[in-house]
Amino acid sequence: MSSIPLERYPGLPPLFLDFARGRSRFHPDPPTIDAAVARGKELLARREPPRIPASAFRFRATGGRQAAEDLAGGRAVAVIAGHQIGLFTGPLFTVVKAFDAIAIARELSRRGVPAVAVFWALTDDHDLEEIARTAKPGPDGPQRLVLEGADRSNRSPVGSLPIPEGVREIVDAFRADARDEEAMEIVDAFARRYAPGRPYGEAFIESLFDLTADEPLLVVDPQDPDVSEAARRFFLLGVERNDQVRETLRRIAEEIERSGREPSVAFRPDLFPFFTIEGGVRRRVNAEDLDAAAKRVERGEARASADVLTRPVLKSLVLPAAVSLLGPSEIAYHAQALSLFRVFGAPAPVLVARTLVVLRGPAERRAQRSLGIAEEDLLTPGAAKGRATPVPQADRLQEIARRLESELSSLGPDVEELDPTLAGALETARRKATYQLEQLGERMRKAAERRDEVAWNRRKRLETMALPGGDPAERVYPPLVFLLAWGRGVLDVIRAAAGRGSGEIALLDVETAAGAEAKRIHAG
Repeated sequence: MSSIPLERYPGLPPLFLDFARGRSRFHPDPPTIDAAVARGKELLARREPPRIPASAFRFRATGGRQAAEDLAGGRAVAVIAGHQIGLFTGPLFTVVKAFDAIAIARELSRRGVPAVAVFWALTDDHDLEEIARTAKPGPDGPQRLVLEGADRSNRSPVGSLPIPEGVREIVDAFRADARDEEAMEIVDAFARRYAPGRPYGEAFIESLFDLTADEPLLVVDPQDPDVSEAARRFFLLGVERNDQVRETLRRIAEEIERSGREPSVAFRPDLFPFFTIEGGVRRRVNAEDLDAAAKRVERGEARASADVLTRPVLKSLVLPAAVSLLGPSEIAYHAQALSLFRVFGAPAPVLVARTLVVLRGPAERRAQRSLGIAEEDLLTPGAAKGRATPVPQADRLQEIARRLESELSSLGPDVEELDPTLAGALETARRKATYQLEQLGERMRKAAERRDEVAWNRRKRLETMALPGGDPAERVYPPLVFLLAWGRGVLDVIRAAAGRGSGEIALLDVETAAGAEAKRIHAG
C-alpha cells in the first residue's frame, strides 16, 4: 500500500495538522491504540449503570443484538464515528469512517478490551443544503447534482424529511454510468433505498448497513426517544451550568487565538451551544431566551438538540466512548469541545483521525505514469496540467523551407539572365517545394496535437477521479461513484486499509471487476 504525505492533502486545518504531528496542546491524548486500550479499561472499571437501553441501537449483522446488550450493560466500550446523513450516504469518507470504527473496535477487542463500533447518524441536523446534494464524474469534471429544497431555508431535522420525487432523475444520471450487470444492480440497490417518499434517515442507515455488509456495526439515531431523553437531561444540566459553559468556551477560544490558531467555532456570548426542536423546526438557542427554552424543554413542548461543540459530550454521556473517530475538521473543533467534558463530568474519548484515502484504478494508474506525475503530487491542484508539446521537427522543417525559399528567390535573376523562359518554372518549383514542406510541417504539428489530446484526456480523467474541482474525491463523490467505476471489490480495498489513522494519506489501488477476475484466472 502506497501513501502520500499528509501535508499534500488540500485544505487541512492547522489545528488538525498540529494534532496529527503531536504538537497540539488542545488535544491531550495521543491518538494511539495503546491510549485507546487504557481509556477502554478505565471505562469498564467504572461499572456505570446503563445509559441507554440496547433497544436504542440499530443493527443488521449477526451478533448485533449481543453487541448492543454488551454496550448497554457496561460490558463493552464504544468506538464512535458519525456524520451527516448525506444522499447515497454522502461523500465516500462517511463509509470510510464506519470501516475505521469497525477496525479499531476489532483491535481493542483483540487486546482484551471488548469494543463495539457505533455510528452516530446526524438525523437531527437541519442542513438540507449539504445533505441533499451529490456529485458524479462528468465529461468536463465533477457534475453536481442537487435535489429540490436543498437550500439554507430548511429548519426541520432532515432525518424525518421525505426524499423528494426528483431523486429519480439523480439516480438515472448515475444509471447512465452503469456499464455492466453488476453496476446496474448497484444502482438499483441505491434506488430502492432512496425511493421518493422515504425518510432521509432511514435511507441513509439502511444504505450504510448495505455497504458495511456483515460487519458488526451499531447505529444511533439521536431522534430515538431514549437518546432524545438523554439530550434533554444534558440540555437542562447545561442551563444550570450556563455561566461555566460560557466562560469555558470563551477562555478556550482565546487560548487558541493566542496560540496563533483560529478557533473553528467563533465564541458568541449571545448564543447557547444547543438547539431546540419545536413544531418540527430546529432553532439555535439564544442566551436571552435560555430560561424560556429550558421551561419548554422541561415541559416536553420542545426537544433538545446538541450543536457541534456539545454533541461530542452528549455522545460520551450516552455511550462509554473509548475512541471517537473523527475527520480533520472535527478534530479541529474538538480543540474547543474537549474543554466542555470537564464541565459536565464526562470522560473524554481518545481522538483518532479517520483514514484519508485516494483511490486509484487501472486507468488512473496508466494516466499517472504516462503523464509523469509523482504519487505525492496526485492531490496537488494543477499537477496534472500540461502545456502543448513542442515540435522541434516541424520548427526545423520550417527553417529549411524559409532558407529554401530565400535561396530559390535569390537564384531568380541569374536564371532569367540565362534563359527567361525558365524563370516561371523556377517560381513554380519554389512555390511547390515550400508548400510541400509547409504541409509536411503542419502534418507533424497535427500529429503532436493528437498526442497532446490523448494526454489532455488522461489529465482530465485523472483530475476528475482524484481531485475533482480541486478537492479530494473522497470528499466529493459518494461510494456509488467508486462502486460503478470499479465494482464491489472497492469496499474490500477500503476495509483492508481501515484503522490506519492519518499520519499519511492512504493511496489505494483498485482493480475493476473484470481486471480482478482476469488476475484470478491468470493465477491459476
